[in-house]
Amino acid sequence: MAVINFKCKRCGLIFFSDVGKISFELVDGRPQFEKQIKCHDCGLLTLDEVELTELGQSQLTELDLKDSGF
Repeated sequence: MAVINFKCKRCGLIFFSDVGKISFELVDGRPQFEKQIKCHDCGLLTLDEVELTELGQSQLTELDLKDSGF
């Protein structure tokens, strides 16, 4: 389970979402999430409808480093 910090482009809410397992085999330069991102106000969102916060970027980097064995 991975919980990542996002900002909703629709309503501007900053929130944490459980995205499940993350695959770092990038498709179109993006990681692949097992679960769909869910904003507390807007509901289910696509990756195009959210932004990674600074914290979210750090979380993904940390998970990628752990996944690669560092």
